[in-house]
Amino acid sequence: TPFNNVIDSRGITLNTSTYKFQVPVAGLYHFSGAVRWNVASNYLWWTVEDGSGNDASDGMYVLNNATSSNFITTAGSMVVPLAASTDYQIEFGDGATNTSTTDPTGQTFMNIYLVGGN
Repeated sequence: TPFNNVIDSRGITLNTSTYKFQVPVAGLYHFSGAVRWNVASNYLWWTVEDGSGNDASDGMYVLNNATSSNFITTAGSMVVPLAASTDYQIEFGDGATNTSTTDPTGQTFMNIYLVGGN
């Protein structure tokens, strides 16, 4: 399921058509979440990118190595500096160099919290 179900938000806005979001104030944001990709793969990763496809997380990735004939899951967290009024998205990919911002064949969840202002 794509990242299109906002359970609770205090200012973070999600565009459910593009799967991009914006934060209300600049600061350090804590991301925690998990991605399950229903594809056999050697590894799976996720990170935060700005709306132009640039790595907003400065090379940080949540990574899981595994081999499965049915699926692969990775879960973890990172702290990323974000600017207000900028589009961001969660990007993920696997060992077969497949990348996506949406995953119609798996399950995803993500929590985003402001932990410090700029």
